[in-house]
Amino acid sequence: MGPWREASVITVPADGPVSWTAREDAAEAAAVILASNGAYNGPVTLTASEAPTFDDIAVIASELTGRKIERVVMDESDWVAAQVAQGAPEFRARFMLGMYQAAQEGRFAGVDPLLASLLGREPRSARDLLGQPAAW
Repeated sequence: MGPWREASVITVPADGPVSWTAREDAAEAAAVILASNGAYNGPVTLTASEAPTFDDIAVIASELTGRKIERVVMDESDWVAAQVAQGAPEFRARFMLGMYQAAQEGRFAGVDPLLASLLGREPRSARDLLGQPAAW
């Protein structure tokens, strides 16, 4: 996403829905599953309840910061070059590009109510996570 807090721009090489799921929520649900004495046999899907796009994230970030945050989709080659220029190894930049491309294809759009059920509450949303102070 780049330094969006400073630049007021979220820069991505592609955009698509992603069911962003807080690690803390997934960990809490995993503990519930492990303590269930085998009630959950086989794979389970643990996702947040929504799958926002980066365009949606820009709107949320704008609301939270009180200033216009823009989503810009860069040319993929230019995005990779920018990542490398910022010090990322090229293989890592290309791997991340693949993640953005997969999101654009809808491969991370799935949501499932199981996480909320296991937590007994709605999972943290992208809005919740964006509203937290920056960790850097």
